[in-house]
Amino acid sequence: MASVIKKADKKNLDDKKEELIDGLKNVYENLGYEVRIEKGLFKGGFCLLREKKLFLLNKNLDQDKKISYLAKNLSLIGTDGIFLKPNIRELIEKETDN
Repeated sequence: MASVIKKADKKNLDDKKEELIDGLKNVYENLGYEVRIEKGLFKGGFCLLREKKLFLLNKNLDQDKKISYLAKNLSLIGTDGIFLKPNIRELIEKETDN
């Protein structure tokens, strides 16, 4: 049975974390992926749709989980050869170590 994902509280959104999420999404776009944040019974991951590279992320995850999924999956595909802001590179490297 699929696990239920509890909706994130929209009242307590942290602007710094939203900025970090946007920065991570930009890295995916620089690597040729489209990032979609949608509802569903999934957490997040890669997908191929009509030969288009997608990364899906659950809309209802809290900000910390979104950041974690985005960074962890970037560590899997690699970011060699593209410029990353130091805070984003540090996040990706931290997820690589885990």
